[in-house]
Formats: sequence, structure tokens, C-alpha cells
Amino acid sequence: MCRKLVVTNEIFLGARAICYEAYSLPKGEVVELTEKQIRDALKGITTDEVYGLELSEAGELVMDKKNFFTTNMMKKIHTNTLIPMVEEDCLANLFYIVIGTHKEKGNTMYDVISSRYERTSFTEEKVKTLLDMHIISAGAKLENGAVVVASLEKPTAPVADGKQKEDKEKSDTL
Repeated sequence: MCRKLVVTNEIFLGARAICYEAYSLPKGEVVELTEKQIRDALKGITTDEVYGLELSEAGELVMDKKNFFTTNMMKKIHTNTLIPMVEEDCLANLFYIVIGTHKEKGNTMYDVISSRYERTSFTEEKVKTLLDMHIISAGAKLENGAVVVASLEKPTAPVADGKQKEDKEKSDTL
């Protein structure tokens, strides 16, 4: 079973990172994942899809700024204490992550989850305001005055002759 996991918070024990919290779609449950579990999912070893983080060239977990537009993330350092990982451009103690859109009375509504796992919807104007304030930390960005929402679908290789193309490394070895 494929789970779509949106990483929301990094959990610390003192100064040591111990795991990440992720929101599982569509069930809406909170899941804790170790760095190894996230790396395995990002490498395609498991069927889980992880959004919000990616692997750097050095193999380290970093914020996925390119595909999921992650600009910041909360870290939980003590019970009920959330602080931004990047503190210089945000004073908020709550972030929102855009996870999709839907139409309501002819208007586009943006589905969001918070770093405290509230699930709600915002209007386009509110999303633009929260993006300007750096309170939406992932899942959407402003581009030429319009809100662009990140896709919750992993890109797949092109299909040829009804079969999924193998990745470049496998095809180079044939």
C-alpha cells in the first residue's frame, strides 16, 4: 500500500534529531519516521511517497525547495514547543502546508494542514497573504502573482511499448 507522507516537523531530544513527523494522506494520521525510513522511501526502496524532503547529492536529507517548495519546517524541541528550523525570516510558531485544492461555490479553495495537524481550507487571497508572511512553508509558492501548488504525484518515467521505462542506470548496463 502506497502512503503519501507530508513531512511537517523534525523531532529533537535535546540537541539530537531523533525522527520526523509526517501527515499521511488520505487517512489523516500522524506517522513518525526515522531518517533511514525517509531515505528508503526517497530512494524508492519502499512504496511510501515522501513530500517536503529530498536527498542531497551527499545523501543528506534537505528541504525539497524545487518540487514541493519547502522553505521552512518546524522542529519540536520539547513537549508542545515548535520553533522554525530557519528562524531568520519567520517569527511564527505555526506553519501551514498546502496539500491540494478543491472548488467550493465556484471558488478555488486550498486544502492545508498545519504543523499542529489542523486540517482546513483557505481562500486564494488568504494563501497569498500567508505565503507573503512565510507562514505557508511548503506545498505552494507565488509565481507571477499566482499561487502554484506542488503536485502530490511522483513523476514517472515515460511509457514505451506499454512498459515502464527503466531508469537510466539500468538501461546503461544492458
